[in-house]
Amino acid sequence: MNDSDSKAFPSKTAGSVHQALLAVGTIGEFLILIFTLVYIYANNFYYDHLYEMEQKFTVFSFVLYYMCFVTYLIWLVQVHKAIRQKHSDYPIRTVGAMARMIPFINLWGFSNTFTHIYRYFALHPELERKARYIQKMIVPLYFVWFGEGIINRILIRHFSHMESMSMLLGAIMQTTRMAFFYCMTRIIHNSLVMLYKKDEEGLH
Repeated sequence: MNDSDSKAFPSKTAGSVHQALLAVGTIGEFLILIFTLVYIYANNFYYDHLYEMEQKFTVFSFVLYYMCFVTYLIWLVQVHKAIRQKHSDYPIRTVGAMARMIPFINLWGFSNTFTHIYRYFALHPELERKARYIQKMIVPLYFVWFGEGIINRILIRHFSHMESMSMLLGAIMQTTRMAFFYCMTRIIHNSLVMLYKKDEEGLH
């Protein structure tokens, strides 16, 4: 384990920015979910009062989604760097972190990435609980990331008349995905805050 300056760890700023964007994104997706419910169950009211607002929220959420994706990549690379500062044997470096996000490779990459993170956090007694949370979130991660597309294909193929159900499912999954990644980011970020704070206190 390596000693390092604990006042500002590599992913601190990126983690704070990414969390803020995810929080805004979660609220935005929840509002779109509400709009979707109104569209399905009160169609006339939707077109009279909410249509223009919903279109603006949709564009905003679309842009924010890609901003979150960019900040996610930056943050995650910095997370690996922060862990390497504490554990020189931590295996994931910048190129490996980016490679794990490539389509198809990410089927393995998600699990591998967060498994390494939780295992190294679990080496610290004060982070064992948070490490278990991360471990338990790995399987649901696959569902929120890939589940919408799979379920929508089933609906389109076998229940083509259920367009409203498909719309509602999409809104629910997008809201859940954003909230899920917010929780995951918060747990990992706070774990690093605790880890570096402990080392800082140990220097005094």
